[in-house]
Amino acid sequence: MKPDQELLLEAVKDLHKDEPVERALGRIMRRHGGTYEDYVRIMGGVRELARKEKVTPLEAARVLAQA
Repeated sequence: MKPDQELLLEAVKDLHKDEPVERALGRIMRRHGGTYEDYVRIMGGVRELARKEKVTPLEAARVLAQA
């Protein structure tokens, strides 16, 4: 499976119209054989950053994807 940063970047780039980043990441995780535990870990980091920086989960995912 790809590293977390690459999965987030792919999810951000592959967003469908009006789709939340959570759904996009889930689709990408399934495509690459990730587990639900991997998804929860990655989204946990995204949500934590979003709360800390007071931004949307999508903005937080973009920041983490570029880190």
